[in-house]
Order: sequence, then structure tokens, then C-alpha cells
Amino acid sequence: MKKVLLGSVAAMALATSANSADLPQKVFTKAPLTRPDSSWTGFYLFGGGGYGLWAADQQVDPGLLPMDPLRTGGRGYFGTIGGGYDLQFSSSWVAGIFADAQFGSMQGTYNASMMVGATASPKNTLNYAAGGRIGYLIAPNALSYVNAGYSYAEFSGSTLSSPNVPMSFPTAKFNLDGWFVGGGVEHSLDIFGLSLPGLFMKTEYRLAEYGHKNVIITDGPFAGPLGTFKPYVQTVSTSLVYRFNWNGAPSRVASTPLYAKAPAAAATNWTGFYLAGGGGYGLLTNDQNIPGTAGPFNARMGGRGYYGTVGGGYDWQFAPSWVGGVFADAQFGDIEASTDLVGTGRAATPKNNINYAAGVRAGYLVAPNVLSYVNVGYSRAEFTKADFSPALTSYTLPKTQYDGWFLGGGVENSFDIFGLTLPGLFMKTEYRFAEYDRKSATIVENNGGAPLSYSFKPYVQTISTSLVYRFN
Repeated sequence: MKKVLLGSVAAMALATSANSADLPQKVFTKAPLTRPDSSWTGFYLFGGGGYGLWAADQQVDPGLLPMDPLRTGGRGYFGTIGGGYDLQFSSSWVAGIFADAQFGSMQGTYNASMMVGATASPKNTLNYAAGGRIGYLIAPNALSYVNAGYSYAEFSGSTLSSPNVPMSFPTAKFNLDGWFVGGGVEHSLDIFGLSLPGLFMKTEYRLAEYGHKNVIITDGPFAGPLGTFKPYVQTVSTSLVYRFNWNGAPSRVASTPLYAKAPAAAATNWTGFYLAGGGGYGLLTNDQNIPGTAGPFNARMGGRGYYGTVGGGYDWQFAPSWVGGVFADAQFGDIEASTDLVGTGRAATPKNNINYAAGVRAGYLVAPNVLSYVNVGYSRAEFTKADFSPALTSYTLPKTQYDGWFLGGGVENSFDIFGLTLPGLFMKTEYRFAEYDRKSATIVENNGGAPLSYSFKPYVQTISTSLVYRFN
């Protein structure tokens, strides 16, 4: 699985494109280096923030409770600080090492609902990482990169409690070792006329997988291991970066920025229709609620998986550096989640198999061939029908659909790497977060017994990379 994920994210961040050289006039041009001493080599510091989801594969100790395996989840905001060193080892390639920390409160659930609806609420409070990155300069002031390395995660202690009976069993704080893979885009900060020497901005996606760990009850009649917990943490962050890479070059004029954008050529134009297709990886959390005599019971369930995407849209370049547009797309795949039949220990595995979206985007040209954008709009999600341990129960969760909204952003750039240039071909990497309305679902007892009333509220976070063909 690690090799598949690494390959997926590497494909996300490194490919770029441009129009062919045999056209009478190139539609997009790279910004030239302003000085021979322009270089990404040097140290840097950064700080910022972001949002993350985690999905954990959990298994309550069968000797304590005979429960099916579950996939629980969590989500929340975090801040990040770090630093590193880059080496520009050719005109278009940069490599480096770095270390950073994420600190926040991504709260979720550890589910022991067979014990009178009991749950704990651990928080992912701290993540450390150290690794390497390698990137390609899609413009002299814009670096598209992938990274990988070691990661360490801490989850807070919590309390195993139930809304139905008075009980309170503390659980211990725990930490885990693992690995991460990710990618992003870093570029000089030059927007609204603001240009500060050495100041950059980067947006980065990261997926971390950790090992299994026992959740420990520290006191009471059930003191000891409650069960295992294996989390996957997916984050997206935006940071300001300060680069110290002046290199002591005496030839550089103090008033000249280290990096500068080339003026847009007269033919530079993003206006026109486009089609896109690609794939990605996603995590979800699903806030599950059971009212009435079966509860009250609340739990944050989780899911993860791959998907493909197709779509199209229309962009309008309404100013030399600004682009707006409309689009629609679909994601289809297999983001598998869990739902538990409270009090029985049985679980179902519905899949988020289709998401539709329609919205608008607005972007800034950090270089004539590189668009950094945000988008927002309407989204619809579908989850498959799923049976609860069919060999042991006769309950079924029906297919469900949810309406909601999404917010996201990404970078789209011309395709030009390893000397490959194809007219009209671009690549975009996009992050998206979608929140859906809470919806009731009736769990059916297939032998004519009384149905159960549940409600669900999903949140889906995805990262994708697509090839784009522009007709302009």
C-alpha cells in the first residue's frame, strides 16, 4: 500500500505542461530567471495552519467485548511550524530536507458501543515529521514537489463513558510511529502588488500511516487493554515561508527582488473550455446519532479509499493576473466507512461511491503558465447499501444520498517536464473539503422486526490530480 500511495502522490505533484513550440506563438511562457544568482538553495523557516481528518482501524479486545472491527474517525484544525534546507542542483530541480510539527485538536471516537453504548473521544494533538523533498520548477518562482519521511503522532487520553448508565473509565495518552507521503506547491508571495524579498507561500497535502497501538483503560474494573487502534491522518496546510537563500551574491542589486515574474505575453490567455480526468485519495468522518430507546448514542465514524474523477468547465481571464470560471465534476470510487449496530457488536461497511459537484473558482497567475485557485459550490454524496454482519444479523442500512457544500483549492499548470510538451495539456492538483446535511436513515430488520432510526452527517476530504485539456 505504501508504494501505491507514494506513486499516487508523486504523480500528483511533479507533472507539468506547455503548448508546443511549433505554433506561431506560444500561448504560455515561463518566466526567465532575473539574475544568474537566483537560486532556491538555502535555509528556510515556515509557519501556518490547516485542517485534517483521521480514520482509524480499531478492534476492541475480543476477550472484553466480541465486536466486529470498526473504522472510526476524527477531524479538526491544527497549526504548523518547521524549517529546512533546499539545494537547487539544476536549472529546474530542487531537493531538500526538513522537519516540522503540527499541533491542534483533531477529535474523534474510540467505539466500544457494545458496552451500553460506551465511547471515548481521543484527540490527535501533536504530529512531528522529518523527511526529504524533491521538486520541479514549473516557473522560476514556483516549485511543485513531493515529500516523504518519518512521522510521530500523539493522541490524548480520554474517558470511556456512556450516556445510558453512569460509568467513567479513564484511558491513557498514547503515541505512534509511522511514515508520511505528500506533496505541494511553493511560490513567491506577489499578490495585490505585495512583493517582499524572501517571503514565499506553500500549500501542502500529507497522508500519514501509523502502526497499531493498544488503547489502555488506566483505572476501574476493566483496567488494561481496551483494544487496538491504527490511524491514518490526512492534512492540508498553508504556510508562509521565509527563505534565507541570498547566497551573499555581490552582483545582486538590493532593490531587485530575488525572484520576479515575467510579464505576460500578449497571447497569454486562459479563457476557454476544458475537460479533466484523474484520480485521488480521500478520508471521511461520519457523525452517527441514534435517538430514543436505542440511545442516545453519538459516535464519529471514519472511512478512507481511492477514487477517480472526471469533469469540465469554462474559465475567463478577466485581468492580466486573474482568472474566474465555472465547472462541474464527479468523483467515483470506494471510500469505505463503518456503521455499528449499537449494543450488538455488529458492523456494516457502507461506501462513499459517488460525489457530484458544481461550482465556481477564482485564481491568481503566480506565473503565466501557473494558476493558483480556490473553489466553492454545491456537492452531492451517495453511500452504498450495506448489511450488518449478514451471517449473524438480519439488519440492512439502505443506500443514502446527502446534499451539501464544498470548499477547496489547487494549482493548475502547463505540462512541461523531462522535455515533454503537448499543446493544450495541463495538470492540476486539487484539495476539497465537503460538508453534508444531517440525514435520517431507517435501518431495516429484514425478517419483519422493528426498524431502527439513525441519522448521519458526513464530512469528506479529498486530494486529486487530473490531466486537463484546454481548448483555448
